[in-house]
Amino acid sequence: MRRFALFALLCALGAAPLLLTACTSRTVSDAVTIARSPSSTTVSQVLGRRAVDYAANPQVLERDLKAFATALQKLFERLEDRAEERWGKGEAELPGPKKYVKYLDNYQSRCIVDFEAGTVVVETVDQDRPMEALREAVVVTLLTPRDPRAVDLFTDSSVQLGAEPYLYGLVKDHEGEDIRWEWRAGRFADWLVQRRLQTRSVTRDGKALTVRSVRVDMVPGHLEARARQYLPLARKHAEAFGLDPTLVLAIMRVESDFNPFAVSHAGALGLMQVVPSTAGRDVYQFLNGRPGHPSGDELFDPDFNIRYGSAYLHLVKNRYLPAADPISREYCAIAAYNGGPGSVQRVFAADRAEALRRIDAMPPDAVYDHLTERHPASETRRYLWKVVMARREFRAI
Repeated sequence: MRRFALFALLCALGAAPLLLTACTSRTVSDAVTIARSPSSTTVSQVLGRRAVDYAANPQVLERDLKAFATALQKLFERLEDRAEERWGKGEAELPGPKKYVKYLDNYQSRCIVDFEAGTVVVETVDQDRPMEALREAVVVTLLTPRDPRAVDLFTDSSVQLGAEPYLYGLVKDHEGEDIRWEWRAGRFADWLVQRRLQTRSVTRDGKALTVRSVRVDMVPGHLEARARQYLPLARKHAEAFGLDPTLVLAIMRVESDFNPFAVSHAGALGLMQVVPSTAGRDVYQFLNGRPGHPSGDELFDPDFNIRYGSAYLHLVKNRYLPAADPISREYCAIAAYNGGPGSVQRVFAADRAEALRRIDAMPPDAVYDHLTERHPASETRRYLWKVVMARREFRAI
C-alpha cells in the first residue's frame, strides 16, 4: 500500500502517528498489523474486525470518527508549520476542495493547481539550485498520476510516476501536445524555465528570499474535459440510486470542481466531498446494514467516492425528506447535501410530518425560493443556487 493510502487508513482507524498516545491498544495493534503487512487482504481483515467492534460498541465508532477529524486537523497544522519554515510566515499554501497543493524537495518546491481558475503554478524557494529544483518540480507536476492515493498531500514525499497523469489532456506543452511521458514533460519544463520564469520576494526570519515560478493555464474547456472524465462513473451510480447524472456532476462541480485530490479542513474528502462522520456513516449503514464508516483511502478512490456521494443524495432525497413533487424533493436534497436534512426540515417546520405537508403544499418554485431566502446558513442558500446553475452546464454532455 502506498504511503498516503496507508496514512489515510490509519487516520480512519484513529491511529494517526500524531495521536498514537491517545489510542487504545486494539487501535495501535491494528495499525502495526497493517504497517507490517500493507496488503489489501490485511486491510480488509482489520476493517472487518473494526466493523464487529462498531456493531458491538457504537462508542468505538464515535471515537474513531473524532480521532480522524482531529488527526486531519493536525495534518493541516503541521503542513502549514513546515511550509512556513521554508517560505516564511503567512506564505504557506494548503490543499483544499478546489485547490491541489503538493510540496517537494524538503518543502522548498511546490505545485499549486487551482481547478476553479484553471491554472497550474509551480514555484521554488530553493536558493542553492533554484533552476534545477524548479525544473524537477514542473516535471513531477505534469506527470503526477490521477490516482490521489499515490500522492501524500501532507508531506514532501516523492510522487511515484508512471500512470496516466491527472493533467493529461488538461495542459498542453509549447507545441500544443498532450504531456504523457517524461521526455516531453522535461522538454516543456526546460522551455517554461527559459521563457516563462517569474520571480518575487518573500521574507523568512528577516531575510529576503527569491521565489522562482512558472505558470501554465489549462486548455479552454478544461471544466467540461474533467466532467467528461467522470461522466461514466456519474452515470453508473446515478442509475444505481435513481438520480439524474447531471445532478451528480453538478454536485461534483460545486463541491470540488472535479479535483480528485479534494480535501477540506472540515474533513470532507474526494470529488463529492464526503465527510466520513456524517454522510459517510449514514451511507455505510445503508449499504452494509451495520455501523461503520468509509476510510480516507476509500474516499479518495473516485469510483468509491461517487458511489457514496450518490448514495447520500438518494438518502436525503427519498428517505429523509421525501416530498411528493420530484422537483421539490430534489431542491430539498441539494440543500440537505450541504447543510444536512435537519436544517432543511426546520426551514419549513420543526415537526418532520408538518414540514413535508408544507413542502407538498407549495409549487416547486416556491420551495426553491423558501430555501434560498430562509435557510439560516448563507452557504446553503448559495449552494442550492450554484448546483441548479451548474446542472445547466452539463445538459448537453
